[in-house]
Amino acid sequence: MAINIFCMIDYLGDQTKFKACHELPVYNLKDIRTQVMAWIEKNTNFLEDKTSKGFWMKIDYKNLARSAPALIEYFKHVRIPIQEITVGVLTEVMTDGFVMHHGSPGRNFKINFPIYNTEDVYTEWYDIPDDKLKEFPLLTNVHTQQPCYNLSSIHDTVDKLYPLRVAYNMHECPIVFNSYLPHRVMPGPNAKYPRIMLATMPVKDPFDLMQLS
Repeated sequence: MAINIFCMIDYLGDQTKFKACHELPVYNLKDIRTQVMAWIEKNTNFLEDKTSKGFWMKIDYKNLARSAPALIEYFKHVRIPIQEITVGVLTEVMTDGFVMHHGSPGRNFKINFPIYNTEDVYTEWYDIPDDKLKEFPLLTNVHTQQPCYNLSSIHDTVDKLYPLRVAYNMHECPIVFNSYLPHRVMPGPNAKYPRIMLATMPVKDPFDLMQLS
């Protein structure tokens, strides 16, 4: 059984072939931000929430899509259909960042949008060899119900243990985000809260955009 679980976790194979992130056109990002923020202010308490640590917020994404036509227009422009939308919120109590982790099948390459207070917050992707990953305990991803490695024990020390592949501040444009690679979200000293981003899940992983040349 353990071998089958490991095979499920090693679902992408050689990550040296793929980018950590890929910048997409800005296009109508300003309109997307305006419409998404209007929806957030009307339908959530994200702007007032100072204590949540979960980061991912479950939302009525169909309602959000109806309220943010600029978002739908964007995906028509880049010709990438999506199937789900969620919101990531970094609150004031998360000054140590969002825990070191990696994605699992069903939530792999995301298309992310910077929405609010995105200055001085960085996603850091690390190269952790497969044999080292297999030394970590397993857990079940609460969103996908798939197995993944529990990397929380190295959240504060990963920069001293493994090579940093990329540190990226998503602020100026949307990106394709490689969730397969182990990563953490780290606020800098000038970060503002809440930091809000929008994550969307393509129907098919855009492998063509993520290939390293």
